[in-house]
Amino acid sequence: MSPRRETRAATKLLNATGNAAASVIAARMQAFSDPATLLSPWHQSEARRMTTEKLDAVTDGIQAAGMALAMLPARLLMIGARPASWTPGGWIAACNDVAELWFGVGNAALRPARNTAVSNRRRLARRASNNTSA
Repeated sequence: MSPRRETRAATKLLNATGNAAASVIAARMQAFSDPATLLSPWHQSEARRMTTEKLDAVTDGIQAAGMALAMLPARLLMIGARPASWTPGGWIAACNDVAELWFGVGNAALRPARNTAVSNRRRLARRASNNTSA
């Protein structure tokens, strides 16, 4: 796997997560800003949902990163065991491969948060469109 593949995946993950998180924050700020509906059942369930989803995403991210970290020593040994890794040109490629492994750990940790943010954006957008059409 090319190091560029993991860095591109990291860029896409960060962009998707940032865009979705900004949309979710804006939608929730708009929904919570109406004082007439303050502490409604929807607000209470949304506040509960926010905390549980964050905790679930954190635990899933920690688990995924832990699994990627558990495989890291074996993968590092495989990179170091290649004879080409000990040549001047191969050393640079080996360093790039090691960087790719670390990007993979970060990507594994970020995917659950991205999935949660994207699904929340979709759900809140549906709710906003249903409220405006009603």
